[in-house]
Amino acid sequence: MRTILLITRREYLARVRGRAFVVSTAVILLILVGYSLFVGSLSGAGDSGTSRIAVAAETEAITPALRTAADDQGRIVQVLPVPDAAAGLALVTSGDADASLSGPPTRPRVDVDRSLGGGTGSVVTVATSLVAQQQLLPDPAAADAAVAAAEPVVVAARPEDPASGLRIGLGAFGAFLLFFSIQTYGAMVAQGVVEEKSSRVVEIVLATVRPWQLLLGKVLGLGAVGLTQLVILGGVGLAVAGSAGLLVAGAGLVPTLVSVLVWYLIGFTLYATVYAALGSLVSRQEDTQSVLTPVSIVVLIGFVAGFNLIISAPESTALAVLSLVPPWTPLILPARIAVGDVPVWQVALGFVLTLAFTAFVLWLGGRIYARSVLRTGARVSWRDALTGR
Repeated sequence: MRTILLITRREYLARVRGRAFVVSTAVILLILVGYSLFVGSLSGAGDSGTSRIAVAAETEAITPALRTAADDQGRIVQVLPVPDAAAGLALVTSGDADASLSGPPTRPRVDVDRSLGGGTGSVVTVATSLVAQQQLLPDPAAADAAVAAAEPVVVAARPEDPASGLRIGLGAFGAFLLFFSIQTYGAMVAQGVVEEKSSRVVEIVLATVRPWQLLLGKVLGLGAVGLTQLVILGGVGLAVAGSAGLLVAGAGLVPTLVSVLVWYLIGFTLYATVYAALGSLVSRQEDTQSVLTPVSIVVLIGFVAGFNLIISAPESTALAVLSLVPPWTPLILPARIAVGDVPVWQVALGFVLTLAFTAFVLWLGGRIYARSVLRTGARVSWRDALTGR
């Protein structure tokens, strides 16, 4: 264990003290800030400018005011007459209406699926004030009081969790950091293996150290570098979110951070071992990328698919299936856990499958590494690496 810790310490200090670590951390912060601003602009531009509002017969008097309010705000309103509140709610549930109005026009009940959008909400609020003002126009004092009291009562069929956005952001943030660490520090493991192999330094090292100790020390050392960067970026992100008042009570911040940390350790160990084993197959840096590309593509596919589904469809079946496929589980499942509502059996199944897959990869990767790392010259074939010939 002392030997492994010495190798780990050497790898860690060599990377953390380097300029590349500082530059990459700063670049990631800039990328995350830019992406957050980009997503924010898309969410604001996602409103089509059209509001579909179901209006019950008892609330029909608000229809002209809805059209007036929409015209004043440059929006288009589609009024869908319905006989009662139940029919309006059915349209909302089916997605054919953004909101359903029922009850008195000056204080209508507004049924929505999750929340009343900003554009539609503004139209409804202004319309109720217009109706109240028109009904009591002869009495200015009474009209002013009525306008002040006029306010829609919003009832959501599936109320939005105020912390859901934060949890989605935390999950996506963790997935991005793990993806970056795998691509960056996993590749560093492979490059380090090739460098030591081509310079024949590994022959000297392995005279006193066993192959599995050298492999494990490299994985742990560079994993600690990635973890350090994750803590720095996460701490800065949380500090900014806290100062901006974006942290919401009950967001499950601590469980999310613990989940991201645990899955980071598992995921990095898995992929770094694969990269080290693949790096041991070649003796020149020029050949490294050719053996790493297939694994990099697998990681990229899982990240892109999972990241986009987390943002756009966090409750989709496709995301649930992807999160249970072991090579992608460390990238996707912690983000789903952060979002919430993941069945316990899925978390347990993903954990067991990933641990079993990681154990297999450690065994196979260690076997390949031990049998290939001392072979120089031509690229070692898979058959020779597995059989030791």
